[in-house]
Amino acid sequence: MELEHGPGVRTVVVGAMGESVSPADSFLASMRLNCRGVRAANLGTGVTLDQAAAELSCRREAEALLLICGDSGSVVVRQLAGLTGLVAAGAVTRPVFVGGPSGGSWRELQGVAASLRRCGVTQVLADLADAAYLLPVRRLTVRGLSLSAGSAVLVPGVA
Repeated sequence: MELEHGPGVRTVVVGAMGESVSPADSFLASMRLNCRGVRAANLGTGVTLDQAAAELSCRREAEALLLICGDSGSVVVRQLAGLTGLVAAGAVTRPVFVGGPSGGSWRELQGVAASLRRCGVTQVLADLADAAYLLPVRRLTVRGLSLSAGSAVLVPGVA
């Protein structure tokens, strides 16, 4: 049994907004999510809000949209200003988490967190991989056993 491809897996859409986030930062964010039991559909860098929202709407299994923002706080607020309209129109119906590629950028985003929440952002995170802890836990049944996604399965005779 593979939990990472079964019905108990959690999936998110990840995109790096603007050009100031490197492809390596986007890839590493996806890898850290994977290590926490969350599959990431990585859109890469240079993603716009409309592109990210369109991809989220195409992926029914995705539970959230995670945006890596490396620009200044005021630029990020402008980039996400259209989120309010997308939420009101029903185009974005799942949580939107925002974070920077490093601790320094997160500190700047923290200064505009209230503005981002007014735009429709659910949470501003220092490490977007922490979104894994904010998503609902899925359960799946394997041969009569109920397991949380990411649970270890004990196999007799195997250490």
